[in-house]
Order: sequence, then structure tokens, then C-alpha cells
Amino acid sequence: MQHGPSIYGILFILALFAGLTWLGVRLLPKWHPVYAGKPVRYGYWLATILSIGILFCSRWLRTAGSLAGEGVRYASYAAYVWLFGLLFMLVVLLAGYAVRLLVRKFSRPQTGHLATEPAAGGVPVPGRLTRRQFLQGAVAVVPAVPLAVTAYGVIGGDTNIVVNRYTLAFPQLLPALDGYVIAQISDTHIGSFFGMDKLDRVLAMVKQEKPQLLTLTGDLVDDLDLLSPTMARLTAFHSELSHGIFYCWGNHEYFRDIGRIRQALYASPVTVLENRSQAIGNGLYLAGVDYPWGRNKAEQEAKRRDFFAQAVRTIPAEAFTVLLAHHPDFLDNAFAANVPLALAGHTHGGQVSVFGVSLLPVQYRYMRGLFRQHGSYGYVSAGTGHWMPLRIGCPAEVSLFTLQRGGS
Repeated sequence: MQHGPSIYGILFILALFAGLTWLGVRLLPKWHPVYAGKPVRYGYWLATILSIGILFCSRWLRTAGSLAGEGVRYASYAAYVWLFGLLFMLVVLLAGYAVRLLVRKFSRPQTGHLATEPAAGGVPVPGRLTRRQFLQGAVAVVPAVPLAVTAYGVIGGDTNIVVNRYTLAFPQLLPALDGYVIAQISDTHIGSFFGMDKLDRVLAMVKQEKPQLLTLTGDLVDDLDLLSPTMARLTAFHSELSHGIFYCWGNHEYFRDIGRIRQALYASPVTVLENRSQAIGNGLYLAGVDYPWGRNKAEQEAKRRDFFAQAVRTIPAEAFTVLLAHHPDFLDNAFAANVPLALAGHTHGGQVSVFGVSLLPVQYRYMRGLFRQHGSYGYVSAGTGHWMPLRIGCPAEVSLFTLQRGGS
């Protein structure tokens, strides 16, 4: 099953950024006359055309780990900074125009000249910046601020990874599992923006936390040229964990070549949980579910019910179960069945967040972080990587969960 971008999706992207560029070219000269010249107008269009060209070409120039791959990565950084900067810049400009209109509407007419600001004695000082000149300069650089913020979100968001640690109390936890540590990595999207150096770094972060097992909740590899070195690293890391590595399918495996990825995983010590469970020991069971593809919400819900039922079918009632899922809606199934802990991903936390609220147009009920219902916990990872390198207020993460006996 392949789910790639359609021709309609590509045409929509082209039309969207062409429209954003046209609006920018129209609005910038009205914002400040410094943007009124032909060089600015032509440069604006050229930057958009080059950026779109770079991103489309990067889909076929997957040479991660090579010098050419590094060049593609940094060129893609620049392209993303410009294209996302276009969007944020227009938001800022439109907000600025709204403020101007309000100021003009409610301010009273004033007399006098604001062109110069006399020094003591009433004589302007040659070479000194006047208040009006300062304000004009400040207004002129406002459109550059969104580009600076976007550059921070692209470059900083692609390099910063945090460790989030949670201690979760369960009254039903068996004494043998008290203090048990589970690590979660999700949505690495290994490829242009997540190479082997970053994978080595992430695995070192996990090793430092000394978990008993590692869970991978989908979307592992986007560039299949890196599948073999990825599996070599996971195979080597498996011996660092007392109970190994466990994996459930995401949606991007289907975008690439799930048959090839399946073959690589089954040839490794990584345990794939595809709508089934695995006994770990001391009453601990892991259950994993596939991605619930569906043509509509009802079909997807039916798939979730079926996959979940298959996954937990053979688990004893007295067991302590941890569910691994890529799609966060499986938290509903876990909560309804009183599964103590469910781990998911997929959303990337929205990647752009203000005061903890995602600005992503597509919203999920469980977007990011820890949720609790009736003594059960569900966690949605913000992702350890991403296929689109832009994160603001939502850093990539490695998640650690320490099970604790107690609570109510």
C-alpha cells in the first residue's frame, strides 16, 4: 500500500506559495518604501522558485551521510526558512496593518513637525538619529523578524532534543516491576534531517537513562538507503537493554516500502508487535497495533477496534499491559479497556506551539504529552525527529517512564 503525495497535492502547494509570494510582493512596498524596488520584487519571486525547486529535488536526491547529502540538507534548511518565513511574515504584516488602522482611527490629529528632534537649545545635531528616523528603520526591519524566528525554528528545532522523564504510579503494579524504566523513541523519520550521527546521539541519550527496554512507536525510516545502517545500530544497541527493543508500525512505513522495512526488522533482534502482544516477564506484557488506515472516520474506528482486540486477546487479566501505537486515537481504546499505559506518536506535537497550544491546522484529541483517565495513562510523543524541520515551542524528545507501585 503506497500513500504518496498526489498531483493535486503538489499543485495545491505550488498555488499556495505562489499566492503567498504574490501577496508579499504587493504588501511589502505598502509597509515601507525600501521594499518598492524591482530588485526586491524579482528577488522575492526568485527565492520562492528556488526554494520550491530545492524541496522537490530533495525528494530524489536522498544522499544522506555524503557530502552531497549535507549540501542538500543545508539547502533545504534555507528553503524551509524562506517558505515558512513567507507565511509568518504575511501574518505579521496583516497584524501590523490592523494595528495601523486602529491607531489612525483612535488617535487625535497632532500639530507640529516630527521630522527632526531638536537637541537642547532647539538645534538639530547633524548625524544624530532622530526619533522619526529610528521608528522608520524599526518598521522597515519588522518583516525580517519572522524570517529570524523561522530560522531559529528550522535550525534549532532540527538539532535540539530533550529528555522528558515521568514517574507513573500504579496501585496494581507488581512489586517486581517497581522502578521499571521504559524508553520511547517515536517518529525519527531517518533521512535528510535525521542521519546516523543523530541516531547515535539519541541512542546514547537512551543508554544514559538505563531503561530496561526501548519502544519505537513508528515512522522509523524515510530514506531506505539508511535502513541497513539503522538496523545495524539498533541490533548493536539491543544488547544494552535487559529486555530489548519493541516496535509498532507507523504510517510512513507504508509511504516508503513496508515489505523491505518488514524484512529488515524481522532479520534483526527488534521485536515487531503487529496486532499482537509479547510477555516480557514479571507480569509485564507489551501489545502493539498497526496503523489504522481508513477512508473515513468510521472505517478508521472499526480498524482501531479490530487491531486493539487482536493485540490484547491473549493477555491475562491480571497482567500489567503497555500498549504501543503510532496513532494517538488508540488512547481511547486503551482507556476504555483500562490498559495501564499506552504510548503513541504521529502528531509530532504539532511542531509549532504557543503556550503549549499547537498551531497545526490538523488537531487531534490527544496532541502531545501525558493524559490520564481513571488510573490509566496515555502518552503522545512530540517525536524524536521529523520530516519537516520546523519546531517552535515543541522540541523533539526522548521519553522515559518509570513505573512505581502505589497511588490510587
